[in-house]
This record gives sequence, C-alpha cells and structure tokens, in this order.
Amino acid sequence: MRKALKVLIKAVLTAAVATGILLGAAHYVTLPVTSPGMTGTSLKREETSVRTNLTGKVKVIVLVDNEGYVKGLRTAWGIAMYVETPHARFLFDTGPDPTVLKYNAGRFGVNLSNIDFVIISHCHGDHVGGLPLIAKLKPGVKVYVPQHSGLQNYVRGLGLTPVLVNKTTEVAPGVWVLKPLYGPPWEEGVAVATRLGLAVLVGCSHPGVDRIVEVAVHDLSTGKVYAVIGGFHLMGAPENIIAEEMDNLASLGVVKVYPLHCSGSEVKEYLRSKYPSMLGVGGVGLELTFPASSDCG
Repeated sequence: MRKALKVLIKAVLTAAVATGILLGAAHYVTLPVTSPGMTGTSLKREETSVRTNLTGKVKVIVLVDNEGYVKGLRTAWGIAMYVETPHARFLFDTGPDPTVLKYNAGRFGVNLSNIDFVIISHCHGDHVGGLPLIAKLKPGVKVYVPQHSGLQNYVRGLGLTPVLVNKTTEVAPGVWVLKPLYGPPWEEGVAVATRLGLAVLVGCSHPGVDRIVEVAVHDLSTGKVYAVIGGFHLMGAPENIIAEEMDNLASLGVVKVYPLHCSGSEVKEYLRSKYPSMLGVGGVGLELTFPASSDCG
C-alpha cells in the first residue's frame, strides 16, 4: 500500500508541475567501453576528449531555480546547474526559459559557449526549455538524455547531438551520468567526484531521490556520497514519505542535502527538525565549491 500511495502521489505531483513531455523516435550513440574504477558489468565510459587542469576544485552554481537566494538574479519554475571540474564544464538541466538562463549566467560571468556537454535529467519542459540558447551558443554539443525519454528528436532538431544513456556512464574523468530510473518519467542524475565524496545532482527525483543516490552508491567504486543537490519532488507529500526518503539518505551516509526546485518546504522542515546538520539552504545563485578528487586530477 505504501509503495502504491507513493507512486500515485508522485504521478499527481508530476501532472501538476510538468510543462510537457517531448517525444521522438529512438536514435542514440552507443557507449561501449567499461570504465575502470567502477563496479559491476553494466557500467560504461564514453570515448571523448576532455579538458585538463581547468581548476583544482569542483564548482556547482545554481543558475536557474524557482526560489530566490542571491539578489539580482531571476527566478523561474525549473532548475539548471553549471558545474566545473578539473576536466570539464557542463550544464545539468537548462531551466524553462532561455532568457532566464542567459541572464543569470551573465550575472555570474559564466560563458555558456565554453561548456563541453549538457546533461538533461528528464523530459519535462522546466528542465529542457533553455536548450535553444545552448544550440545558438554551442551548436552540435553533446546532450546526454535518458534512453527512453523521447527527447532525441527534439535535441537533434535544435542542431545538438543527443546521446542516449541507459547505464551509469562516465562522460568525463570524475563525472558520471547515473543509470536512468522510471518515476514516471525516466530520469537520470549526475555524480561528480570530490575529495569529500560524491556530489549527486538531481533534477526532480521522480523515481525518489534516495533511489537515485542508491544508484551512485551501488555503481561507483567510491561509494561515499557527500552532498545531494536539486529537486526532490516532495512538495505536498505526506510526512511518512518525506521521512522515508530523508531517513534513507541519512542511512546512506549523505552529509549535506540541498533541497531545491520542487522539493517543498516540508522537506526542509523535516531535515531541520531531525537532521539539522544535513540541511543546506539554497536557490538561484547558490554556489558550492568542493576540493577536487585527487583520483581525477
């Protein structure tokens, strides 16, 4: 009964906040090479050229969110994060509106034409709406999407290069797209290696933020997750479901949690009361810096 209720509630919330699902026929690039340093036989590493020595740190900047955090930035329902590691610069989701993404990136001095790739968590409009801007600034750049998301024709139609993901895949040293899970819809997260542990980025967490983190723990040899950042899709959810997912994160050893976008105030209240040291506050303009993993340069 609890699982059935959880699925039903997430389906209702999805219908309430989603701005649309984009469909298309299958077309994808196979990612055939198993990555060293990862566990299991289903993991892949893409053959790609990467930058080196960009910075000695991992930086995550929330460029789009519906909650204000830094003055002077625009808010919009959705999420987009700019990530910089010693080997790559990329966007995780793009928000709902190219103008908001462009404005906030400009305020931060982030040059989006320098990104190496884009990762899209799932097919809803509040996560893919900024892609037309990327198509203008970086034509042909790779965009990683869940294999069954139906996004490939839309991405290709913008002049970008869709890459469909069905297994945990290393797309740059220390950066993994996590195996997509079904919510609905199909959704993937991102794990970035830091010296403190993995930073896991999530879009809406329709399948459950705890389940996405479990993929990172299971698939990656580091095993340790330090921070989880993004939308948890628990706005208005019953307390027992919120408690279950947050308790699971705590049991997985997560140190910091930054609930953004569709997470809801109830999640923050629960963390504040039971796990106060875990709660991280943020919104558009949140900037987090982690020491880079020595294993990744």
